Amino acid sequence: MSLRPSTTRFRAAFTGAAACSALALGTVLAGSGTAAASTETERNLSTASTQAACSVHWKVGVDYAGLTAGYSWAWNVIIRQGDTGDRVREIQCLAIYHGYSLTVDGQFGPATKNAVTAFQRARGIGADGIVGPSTWRQLRK
Repeated sequence: MSLRPSTTRFRAAFTGAAACSALALGTVLAGSGTAAASTETERNLSTASTQAACSVHWKVGVDYAGLTAGYSWAWNVIIRQGDTGDRVREIQCLAIYHGYSLTVDGQFGPATKNAVTAFQRARGIGADGIVGPSTWRQLRK
């Protein structure tokens, strides 16, 4: 007699319970001042926003400390218009933290470039809309 089917059901039930707990914990931790994707049940899921959550906090690394949204700990990677992914989400969240209005979608498009350029001008660093080491350091302050 095989125990595999009941083991599989147990794992599925346990995984479902863990997912529910994680969602509940995320709701509790998000709190006020957090930009997050809406989970309203009345929204049409096919048009739901892909807005990522931003929870900027201070992090101490091996040889540096600074702000992070938890998507990337990049400092010396060059990111520019056309790039996508978690490093872009990190830039977008940090720009929002510094007062710029952006959608956090992981797409480095014209709006992100404009926000980065404005940020660079405000900080007195080369305003080229490209996030390199100097811009990363300023974003993380």
